[in-house]
Amino acid sequence: MKLPFKMSCGISYALLFSIVFAMASCSKDGDTGPEGPAGPAGPEGPAGEQGPKGDTGTANVIYSGWLDVTFGLNSDSTAFIAEIDAPKIDQEVLATGEVKVYMNLSNASDPFIVPLPYFDGTFLINVRMYEQTINLLSFNNLSTFTDENDGMKYQQARYVIIPGGTAARQAAGIDWNDYQQVKNYLGLKD
Repeated sequence: MKLPFKMSCGISYALLFSIVFAMASCSKDGDTGPEGPAGPAGPEGPAGEQGPKGDTGTANVIYSGWLDVTFGLNSDSTAFIAEIDAPKIDQEVLATGEVKVYMNLSNASDPFIVPLPYFDGTFLINVRMYEQTINLLSFNNLSTFTDENDGMKYQQARYVIIPGGTAARQAAGIDWNDYQQVKNYLGLKD
C-alpha cells in the first residue's frame, strides 16, 4: 500500500523531529568513568642534532669576583693580615681540592696579576686557607685603595676553587699559576 505524498512527508517530518528531540535531550550528566588503561608507547622519535662540545670539567669550578681586601697589622708581629670570606671552601676542598688565589697589584685597566704566594724582592704575600676563609699575609699593607687621580681600585684579590675529582685540575696545558691561562680556560670576566 502506497501512502499519499502528504502523509509520507508528515511521517518523515515526525520521524526527523523525534530523532532531533531525542538527541537534544541527551546530556553528559553524571560522574566521569574510571580512566582507561594506558595505551602502548609510541615509536621513538628521530635523534636530535648533536650539540656543540662543551668545555671539560669546568662546571664545578667556583670563583669569586675581584674582591677588596683590608690588611690589618698583626699584634704579634710586623706582618699584615687580610681575611677573605670564602664560604664554599669546606673540609673536602681543603683535603682533596685546590684553591688558587690571585692578586692584582695594579688596577683593572692596567692589570698586574700574580698568583699567590708571591715574592719579588719587594712584596711578599703568603696564603693560608681554612674552612670558609682565606688569609693573606704580607710585610706590606696591600689593602685595596682607590686612587684619587684616576678613581680606580688597586690591589684586589680573587680566588678559584677546584673541587677534588674535578677534571679541570688535570686539564692538559693549563698552568694554574698563570692567571691569563686560567682566565681564558674558565671564561673569567675582569
